[in-house]
Amino acid sequence: MKMKIRFAALAALMFLAAGCSQRDPAAAAIDAAEGALQAVYEDAQKYVPERYAEVKAELEAARKAFDEERYSDAIAAVRDVPAHAEELARESVEAKQKRLAELNSEWTRLSGSLPGLVAGIGTRLGALGKMHKLPKDMDKGLLEEANAAFGSAKADWDEANAAYMAGDFEGAVTKARNVETMTQDLMARLGMQPG
Repeated sequence: MKMKIRFAALAALMFLAAGCSQRDPAAAAIDAAEGALQAVYEDAQKYVPERYAEVKAELEAARKAFDEERYSDAIAAVRDVPAHAEELARESVEAKQKRLAELNSEWTRLSGSLPGLVAGIGTRLGALGKMHKLPKDMDKGLLEEANAAFGSAKADWDEANAAYMAGDFEGAVTKARNVETMTQDLMARLGMQPG
């Protein structure tokens, strides 16, 4: 009986030692994978979020296995994460270049049309302000609202230009689209024909 207990205790110690011997390599593998994923986090999260989530899930599975002391499973789960992080980096660069091309194309369109629209609305508002009698679809209150909206549109257009000059193409295009919507609304309110 004593022999069986000693053998069981020895077997338990050997099992524990084997587990401990894999603990440090598993921890190192997880740390390396975290570092690789962290290096591509910003662009991957922004430009290829689905793929980033897939690779992050691999890392999470490894962490879970590690926390459950299944060190060989943790190593297996995290083995491909650094290679997948490299793939993410390439995919992020491609997606980012594509998005920047789209934004530049949109900015070219908006910056080509909006200054003329804004100037035209300013001219129309100036002419309406000088009239002794406003057109039948316009009253003083509507004219004041239109002037306030025009001020907002001009301020937003200035902000869009500043964002573009600062390299914030996403912000610039978003602001410019808002200005486009505001100018279209103003033109409709002022009875102006588009184009």
